[in-house]
Amino acid sequence: MTLARARQTLAATVRRRGITRIVYLHTDHFEPWRSYDGRRVLGPENARDLAAFAESVNGIEHARRLTLFTKPHLNFALRSGSDMMHATPDDKLGFIRRTDADDAIARAALEPLLATTGCQFQLHDHHENYTSNLTNIAAGTDIGTYLATPEGAALDDDRFAFAIRQKIAILERETGRRMDRWFYVHGHWALNASDHADCRITREIEMLHALGCRGDFTFPAGRPAVDPTHERPYLCSPVTAPKGYDTREAAPEPAAGAGATQGHGRFFIWASAIKHGGCSIDHYSPFVRKRGEDVPKAAEKIIQHSYLHDGTLYVKTHAHSMQPAYFNGKAPAGFPHAYPANKDMLGLVFDAASDGGADITFETASEVYDRLLASPVRDTTDMTACFDAPPHAAGAAKRAPESVPVSPATARHNPTTVAPKPPSPLQRAGRWTRRLFASKP
Repeated sequence: MTLARARQTLAATVRRRGITRIVYLHTDHFEPWRSYDGRRVLGPENARDLAAFAESVNGIEHARRLTLFTKPHLNFALRSGSDMMHATPDDKLGFIRRTDADDAIARAALEPLLATTGCQFQLHDHHENYTSNLTNIAAGTDIGTYLATPEGAALDDDRFAFAIRQKIAILERETGRRMDRWFYVHGHWALNASDHADCRITREIEMLHALGCRGDFTFPAGRPAVDPTHERPYLCSPVTAPKGYDTREAAPEPAAGAGATQGHGRFFIWASAIKHGGCSIDHYSPFVRKRGEDVPKAAEKIIQHSYLHDGTLYVKTHAHSMQPAYFNGKAPAGFPHAYPANKDMLGLVFDAASDGGADITFETASEVYDRLLASPVRDTTDMTACFDAPPHAAGAAKRAPESVPVSPATARHNPTTVAPKPPSPLQRAGRWTRRLFASKP
């Protein structure tokens, strides 16, 4: 089917579904401070790449207001000293203090994004690097060995909360923007101990909320087993359990129309019927490039399966725009939003929507959150009914594994997420993660 014919067909779908507005949201797992190929983390190469990214997105209408869930640079080490910060006096694993010079370099590097785009900065964190989980324990390094001890693992919650406070403060210093109310994307997708390969913190949502986080935009995930059973954005209560956000005890309720007061007291989870295969625009992934061979089909999937409420279709994409593949020649055509097939797919969605009489807006995570909660029409879906439907096979398949003994022999992925021979957590980890766990001299 030609793009012109597909545009007509999809415009008819827009009218048939009663779509009067499309809200586009992009949540980027944004990691600008990289050390690959020997570059300094706060060095000129990363600053150059940030400037190139700012120039690229500023030239694309629907990419000027991305939400950049940013991973601040806060290094850690298994030592003490005047340059170290520790969550508790008993913790042997601490964080290296940032200097004023570090902050100044980072601010200057981010300036092109701050000055020329409407991108919003939120928090992304890979706490699997400094808390106890099956991946770093299996590494058998000095850090992994310490985190395998009862003493090291017992301090995970304190260490996590301490690091989050430090990283929020770093983001505020680097961007000059207050983060009294902020949002989160979990590294490696494993929110609230939903995959013990990377996270065993069952109080994660509770702690995030206490620290000012209003919600999470991790999903849909690259690991289907961690996705919520629910297929609409919702509010929940913290539950101290693996994947506690996907339990009856979390008392899930639709976010749309819930009102700001409910938002203050409960935790927001983005969820949708459209999953990772339809939302990721990371064209270093073969499936994204394959999807580009049938742009009309990809656009139709977005229009048919994105969350629709009161005439508004919420189209969410995600990517890892600072992934080294986009800079070292291993991915074609630069950044995800500049990739021709992605531009064609999103352009077709927006053009068809406009032809079908819908308005188009480009919004950040906080704006989408506010729009959903303030909706004058309440989404009244009973979100607990799914836990009553026997045998609830779909939900059962997504449940997090029970806690298992922490040892290299048992360290492995949840077998429901990969098949037929899942790699070990350490094999699955990227080489940059493996280097973090390398023994220090």
